[in-house]
Amino acid sequence: MQVERIRVLLVEDDPSQMALVEAILQREKGVVFEVKTADLLSAAFKPLREEQIDIVLLDLSLPDSHGIDTFLKVREVTCHTPVIVLTGNDDEELALEILRRGAQDYLFKGTVDGPLLVRAIRYSIYRILSERNLEEQRTRHRLLMEGIPDVRIYFKDAGGHFLEVNHAMANFHGFNDPREVVGLTDYDLFSRAHADEAARDERQIVNSGQPLVGKMEKETDQEGKVTWALTTKMPLQDGTGRNAGIVGISRDITDLKTTEERLWSALEEVTKSHEELSETQLLLIQAEKLRSLGQMAASVAHEVKNPLAILKMGIECLGEHCFQENEQISGLVGEMKGAVHRAEGIIRDMLDYSAAHELELREVCVNSLIERTLTFVRHELAKGRVRVVTDLPEGLSSCRLDAPKIEQVFINVFTNACHAMPDGGELTIATSEKLVESDDPEMEGDNGHPVRFRRGDKVVAVTIRDTGTGIPEDKLPKIFDPFFTTKDLGEGSGLGLAVVKKIIDLHQGKISIVNAEGGGVLVTVELKCFSGS
Repeated sequence: MQVERIRVLLVEDDPSQMALVEAILQREKGVVFEVKTADLLSAAFKPLREEQIDIVLLDLSLPDSHGIDTFLKVREVTCHTPVIVLTGNDDEELALEILRRGAQDYLFKGTVDGPLLVRAIRYSIYRILSERNLEEQRTRHRLLMEGIPDVRIYFKDAGGHFLEVNHAMANFHGFNDPREVVGLTDYDLFSRAHADEAARDERQIVNSGQPLVGKMEKETDQEGKVTWALTTKMPLQDGTGRNAGIVGISRDITDLKTTEERLWSALEEVTKSHEELSETQLLLIQAEKLRSLGQMAASVAHEVKNPLAILKMGIECLGEHCFQENEQISGLVGEMKGAVHRAEGIIRDMLDYSAAHELELREVCVNSLIERTLTFVRHELAKGRVRVVTDLPEGLSSCRLDAPKIEQVFINVFTNACHAMPDGGELTIATSEKLVESDDPEMEGDNGHPVRFRRGDKVVAVTIRDTGTGIPEDKLPKIFDPFFTTKDLGEGSGLGLAVVKKIIDLHQGKISIVNAEGGGVLVTVELKCFSGS
């Protein structure tokens, strides 16, 4: 630091010595010394208190003070102004004591020349400025280290040993004095897994010189206690600029992390509850819609059934007694018969869908029921060039079923399979028996009956697979909806699978329809075995 003007307070009672010092200072080039004098110690106090003094040249032997007390009294007035003792007492012990008490230098008048005095003044000022800067840095360092009680600050060497830690760091690990942590490593404080991870991070920081900023760390101590910290680490450089370690700053965020996890858990629960509520609402809406459709279907079927019967009788009469010789009109009559036949089918489906829910249950062998059902549709199968492959093992447990209704289920499924293979194909039917390994979630059938298999229940599973065209994926969720059909207009009522689903629900069973791997559709029907109780 270049000093251009130095304000000196010379405390000296010898006029000749005072004049000599002033002359020495005035001869110095490049520096302007402004010298104030005081021949008594008491006369020095006012300028020390009220004026800006850069340095004090102090004689210890004054009329109103003598010895080390002279220096100590000056120190009481100002502790920041540097003091050089300029005395005729060449006492080594006194010199050491005064220097220990804070004097910048101790010069014997008999040996002091101009260059020595000027050099001592300059060095004293520079030294006190450096000490002030250093003390300010130390103050800032202390404020940084201890001023934020919830932040852990630490310095480590390249080997991971702690060089310095603050109280927050020491207290976090159960130490009262930060000096107890000096020399330890993360392996003394944390689990090996966390210490290994920290060591890898710190080696990377030292080698690359790049900081690690805002890493969320899961810390586990040697007793297994888990905490969370937000950590930033940066290189620690030595005097040559070489990365010699790291500086770390960590803030404990365990409470924040716990709160975050609780909030996420609460959000998941709310989301789940909302989904369950929405699903329940949809089920209620669907159930009400299906009940309304059932009532409407029954009403429409009954209203249409009688007029349709009259039309059928009239068309048959026309076919038998009129227009037999006119091929064009005869063909038209045939188409009318077909249209009435399809309308009758729709009426039957609507009546089946709206039929009462009561079941006439009896013990039934599912394999026998399937074989009997196949005889009902053998003409349809033969007409469609469909080959049937069955795997119906003996010894399956029986089920309590309403046989006609379950036959209706299989007739509908087999017929749909035929229609899905217009160029012929293969229909594979297999049965098996299995134990339910875990409780199925409770569902509601269209009629409100719960569909639930419990762990340990025995179930007969019927799988029916065709080699047809399959069902478009966007249509699969709607296949059990009333009046929904993938068939061409006039080829289906859209009630067949709705009736099937309703019958299976009445039996507290399960049915699923998916596209099979490799093509075609796979239908699975599960029915609970008869326990005999």
